[in-house]
Amino acid sequence: MPNETLNLSREQHEEFDVRGVLRLPDFYPKADIDVMADRLWAFLDTHHGMHRDRPESWTVAHPAQFQTLKRAGAFAALGSQELFALADALLGPGNWHRPPFWGAPLVTFPTPVPTPPHAAWHLDIDPANPLVPMPPLRVFPFLEPLVPHGGGTLYVAGSHRLAIDLERAEGRTVRSKEVCSRLREDHPWFADLLAAPLAELHPRIGETAEIGPYQLRLEEMTGAAGDVIVMHPAIVHGIGHNARDRPRLMLTEWIPRRPEATGL
Repeated sequence: MPNETLNLSREQHEEFDVRGVLRLPDFYPKADIDVMADRLWAFLDTHHGMHRDRPESWTVAHPAQFQTLKRAGAFAALGSQELFALADALLGPGNWHRPPFWGAPLVTFPTPVPTPPHAAWHLDIDPANPLVPMPPLRVFPFLEPLVPHGGGTLYVAGSHRLAIDLERAEGRTVRSKEVCSRLREDHPWFADLLAAPLAELHPRIGETAEIGPYQLRLEEMTGAAGDVIVMHPAIVHGIGHNARDRPRLMLTEWIPRRPEATGL
């Protein structure tokens, strides 16, 4: 049965179609966000000695290895009726299945200079799956507020449409490296952007470019605790530099499309 707890407006559907990115404020209740943030901070303290209120202990820029925490159900609250309704709205009722475990943390602590020095631009696509219809739904919930220049993922809004056009022109599925290479070769704006050091990208956030019929814009993920950003997997994106005084604490999750719903 379709979920009825969330209805995307026609304008939201159009925004996602054009930009490939959609922000949904206050998607998760504060109580659920607080519990998940506490579990993540407890893990960081136990495994890395990084305490929430002691910046001097933040000695690892990009802590990882959260699989045990994920499998323990620390982020099970992500699997809400609202998220299921969102999957119904964007993938179609019955066209997706729930992941076995919920939530992969994305944590970036402040550093004086960007680490790594480049954004490592890429797309989250699998050549086994065509880009139309959208293969998975990917969401990014915020566990703590994230302000500009605070380490939020950088992305080029609208770039998914170039990847879809390339796939159609080639008559086959495409790979992330292939798309980025073609964008560099065919469009000077992308060649300059994708080659720029991460330290030079923050002043360019908000920069726009017109490529064919599409309006593109360099943006970064920011928001309040409980907000969610939905991103098309074919959006060109990369890591941002956290130049603030608080860590980026986000989660990400994939909701896969059922193989029989891909049209293959």
